[in-house]
Amino acid sequence: MNKTTATGIVKPLRQRIKDLETINEKHQKINGKLQQQVTQKDKKIEELMERINNPLKKMREDGEL
Repeated sequence: MNKTTATGIVKPLRQRIKDLETINEKHQKINGKLQQQVTQKDKKIEELMERINNPLKKMREDGEL
C-alpha cells in the first residue's frame, strides 16, 4: 500500500470517528433524559399504587381526613 492510498483511507475513517462521537454524545443526552422520565413515571406509579392500596393513609397525609 502506498502513502496516497493510506491517506485516502485514513481521512474518511477519521471523519467517521468524529461522526460516531457526535452520535454517541447525542445518544447519551437523550438516554439520560429518558431515564429521568422513566424514574419520574415509576415514582408516580408507586404513588398511585399506594393511594389505591391505602387510600385512608394517603388522605390523612394530605389532610383530607
